Amino acid sequence: MVKTLLLGIVLLVGAVVVYEHGCRISESDVRAHLRAQLEALRRFDSQTMCDSMAKDFRLRSTEHVGGTQVRRDSLRDDTCEDLRDSTATLETISRRTRGLLEVDFVVDITRIDVAPGGRRASVEATTTASIAGQLISRSRSKGELSRAFWRIRDHGGEAQTWVYVQ
Repeated sequence: MVKTLLLGIVLLVGAVVVYEHGCRISESDVRAHLRAQLEALRRFDSQTMCDSMAKDFRLRSTEHVGGTQVRRDSLRDDTCEDLRDSTATLETISRRTRGLLEVDFVVDITRIDVAPGGRRASVEATTTASIAGQLISRSRSKGELSRAFWRIRDHGGEAQTWVYVQ
């Protein structure tokens, strides 16, 4: 009886420790997540990127094109649809040119702040896109990430994008 009780306590403590570890986010987790997202984009895998979005995902964006500004506020489903369309277009261009016209994306993480308690992290990054060395867009973004059961969730944030090709 005592052995069973001790085993139960040890299992309970172990479960709590494992749960706590699976819900904490670190700088290295954030960097690994952003690397994985970038690789998914390079593979034209919009589903992987959409799967990482939390149910409460919301993106407030401003796009600067040719002297005009377009503001958007989109939720998870709208953002995923846009992402599917964009990656399909990029994949078509790449396939038709046999890889000669591929967009090169570079993400520069400028700041990571892990919240007290380690449940959430805010991330600031600059993303550039170019084709054959020609800059076509630059985005500055601020986003929120969380971790639950070893999965990083993207809650969205704010982005400003400048498009240089018309």
